[in-house]
Amino acid sequence: MAVTSIATSHGLTVEQWDSGLFKKYQEGTFFGKFKGTSTGSVVRVQRDLQKSPGDAVTFGFSNSIRGTAGVTGTTPLEGFDGTNYVANNEAMSFNSQRVVIDQVRQSIKLAGVMTEKRVAFNMRNEAKDKLTDWMAYNEDQAIFTALNACDTVASSFITGTGLTYDAIVDMKKEAMFPSEDNIANDKKTRKLEPIKVEGGEEVFILGVNPSDAAAFRKSADFKNFNQNGGLRGNTNAIFTGALGVFNNVVIHEHSSFPVGTPVMIGAGAVLLAYGKEIMYGEEMFDYGDKTGFMIGSIRGVALAKHDGTADNADGSSYGAIKFTISA
Repeated sequence: MAVTSIATSHGLTVEQWDSGLFKKYQEGTFFGKFKGTSTGSVVRVQRDLQKSPGDAVTFGFSNSIRGTAGVTGTTPLEGFDGTNYVANNEAMSFNSQRVVIDQVRQSIKLAGVMTEKRVAFNMRNEAKDKLTDWMAYNEDQAIFTALNACDTVASSFITGTGLTYDAIVDMKKEAMFPSEDNIANDKKTRKLEPIKVEGGEEVFILGVNPSDAAAFRKSADFKNFNQNGGLRGNTNAIFTGALGVFNNVVIHEHSSFPVGTPVMIGAGAVLLAYGKEIMYGEEMFDYGDKTGFMIGSIRGVALAKHDGTADNADGSSYGAIKFTISA
């Protein structure tokens, strides 16, 4: 019969490991720099269920009122204008999305004390390092799976093939001013909300596969890209590790973006709900001869979807669109 114990004689206590592993797991995630609790974050996080019961979180989002006229001078927002009673208030439109959470875990069990004696390194620390790496990778892959399921803009709206300056300009244009019928079934994508950084600057993220990034680096224009599109506002974490910035598009590369299918990402692209952000446990077996280590999380990840308006398909992706640039 197994006896559960905290092995204080070997390294740190569970509480200390919880803190240390949390920091390491966060540092090991690709999307850590894009996570935040505001509606303007790329990966929008809610931790409500860490303090209350439930297995789902409802995210609410409202559409922008940019471009509406407002009033000037002595014109009232609401009241008598000297002749009539007027109401110039702007109505907000809301939509919501439910994200279900579930438990995800992984464990490593050491063979026994003699196995640990035969090696010079600390197998317990090694096991914890491997589990932390698994945790970061597993969360990243869940987010990549969600992002890569976003709407695909038809290739006819992109100039040429491959990752080029013209293609990047076209992608940003489709993000900000979607063309009619730019996706299947005679529908068009939703206008993406830009990500705001220091000084009020607005940017988008373009996620590309390293193969596409390598071809871009070899292009004749890449020197100009570095000269004219250098990193700006680099105190913001979203610029960390970027290939560069062109036309206010921050380019990041990762092998989990499909080859030939870059993803343009704006604010609120992915929803991430936590029931418990990180769980860690140790258990001893065979009267302390063998030790097992577990890491896990209770979470839910979903691509943010748009409820539908006059010019958007019901369920179309809210903050991300992808493009086909292969020949």
